[in-house]
Amino acid sequence: MYSMKSIYSFLTLLLLPVSLSFAQTKPQAATSPASNTATGGSTNRMQDLYDEHHGINRKATTAAPARTETQQPSRSGGQAETGVSQPERTASAGSTSGTRIGFRGGVTYPLFLEKQAFTDPALGFVGGVTFNFGAGHVSFQPEINYSRTATKVTEFGVANTATDALEVPLFVKFSTGTYAGNRFFVNVGPYASYQLNTSIDGKTTPIVDGAKGRFGFGGALGVGAALKAGPGHVTVEVRGLYSLGNDAAGFNADSKQIVGQGTIGYIFPLGGR
Repeated sequence: MYSMKSIYSFLTLLLLPVSLSFAQTKPQAATSPASNTATGGSTNRMQDLYDEHHGINRKATTAAPARTETQQPSRSGGQAETGVSQPERTASAGSTSGTRIGFRGGVTYPLFLEKQAFTDPALGFVGGVTFNFGAGHVSFQPEINYSRTATKVTEFGVANTATDALEVPLFVKFSTGTYAGNRFFVNVGPYASYQLNTSIDGKTTPIVDGAKGRFGFGGALGVGAALKAGPGHVTVEVRGLYSLGNDAAGFNADSKQIVGQGTIGYIFPLGGR
């Protein structure tokens, strides 16, 4: 028969592993990752011991946040895109119009190519309407002008004489630049004239109907500038008219004078943009 001391020793050896096993599983329940709510669990000593005992390596690995691509809203077919350049502005309304109308007015002064006895030049006047067709550097410019050419006769005292005429120049106009700014131009072409009356010291003398020499013709040349102002241009021009004959004498290239004109005017577009 075994003694009580032997039986006690046997039970002690038998229960010792169970106690050790229970001692090890209790911290596991207390410090398992599922029940650990503390932030910074890596500083908890018991958690470290648990990890070391089970061979767990808790290196913090931060996953790179998933890249979320923001989808750009698709453009609808009818949506206007920003950044599209606006159409080029025209410099002024009607700047590309092919038709222009204007007026001009100024003074006349005959220039004698050789001295004429008892006759001196004097100031007269001119004014009329201008048309222009064409938007480029070369255009067609007809005009209708009322002109007075004056002289001073000193043979028997002093008498102021003048001839009034209707003039129709037909010019080819050569211009620089564009209608958006200032321009320089040259007018060249023929002209026709029709004498309306003559006067001495302001007293008008009608010309008899059917009288010869009333219809005249010649050539004209003018140079000037068109200065941009509002929708149109202010024009400044110096022009010379050289007579080549009339319906009485026929063609004659031996005229003794050039009628000079200095005018200022304004011309503007009709319609168009």
